Amino acid sequence: PRVRRIQRRSPFHPRMNLSLLSAGGVTSAGLGPAAITAPWPVTATHSHGGVPVQAGLIEQKDPSLLRWQKEPRLRRASPITYFMIEAVEQALQGAPHLDRGRTGVVASFFLGCLVYSVRFYRQITEEGRRFASPVLFPETVFNSPLSHVVATLGLGGPVYSQIGDKTCWASALRTAQCWLANGDCDHVIVLAAEEFDPHEVDALHSGGLLRGGLQPCEGAIALLLGPSANGPAIGAIADGYDFRTRQEGLEAAERCLAEFSPHTPLLDTATGWTRTAAATIGRSIIGPKATLTEGFTLSAAADTMRALDIVASGQSPEVIVPVWGLTRQVAAYRVTA
Repeated sequence: PRVRRIQRRSPFHPRMNLSLLSAGGVTSAGLGPAAITAPWPVTATHSHGGVPVQAGLIEQKDPSLLRWQKEPRLRRASPITYFMIEAVEQALQGAPHLDRGRTGVVASFFLGCLVYSVRFYRQITEEGRRFASPVLFPETVFNSPLSHVVATLGLGGPVYSQIGDKTCWASALRTAQCWLANGDCDHVIVLAAEEFDPHEVDALHSGGLLRGGLQPCEGAIALLLGPSANGPAIGAIADGYDFRTRQEGLEAAERCLAEFSPHTPLLDTATGWTRTAAATIGRSIIGPKATLTEGFTLSAAADTMRALDIVASGQSPEVIVPVWGLTRQVAAYRVTA
């Protein structure tokens, strides 16, 4: 029988460049766009087997976050919902004449709405299945926070939640490209969010993800993106380079970055074990050294802002931003002036 050769589709998605219109952020450094690229301080210490683990937590009594509790559908929402809606509202305020009915939102999560999930399953294990609150369960679903955000703020475009490791952020950017290229909406808010619970420390330690002194953090970052006009833009995206071991992770990174010009510098985004992988690739590195504060998709969103700042300031006409997923895949995208 004739064998049909399947040609691998190019990982690039250059159909439409994305320009940043405005941004919003909620991090341990504070609220507002300036908090996105500012150093994220650690604000709390948790213990894992007697070993202290530092984390960057949000001051949830901030008036800007507390005001959302007045919204009827947000009264029982988890903390991540308040982070997300505040970040999105900040981004929308930067474009007051935007048609919200033609604005889509795609969110990327690693752990998502963790606090209420832990609370719900604690009720099952400690009090019995009959006492698990049906009020809490809907808030454990990944898409619940985003549903609250779009309903409260009146956003009428497509809505999509994506779950993965850190590279989920690159997939969210690619989704935004597709929506705009297809005419599904006029603008897209690409959102990254994480929340913290002490159980997260146990899970991350068990998975070996806190080696090298990584410090988990929580918050939300929202980038309002539109078709490229003048100024810095997010261009070609390469994703889907999967791996199972760290050696495969290095090989996946080499294949991914080979799709870009070898003369374009890489933004320093590696943390933990990926620092070793990044050092062996042999490409020039640009930008300040990434911190040990790790917010997963949250950190990936901050890296996008760092890259846009670099090309806007003239440090380099273009930058490749690697997204080092610690558990699943490697991705990268190009930011140009």
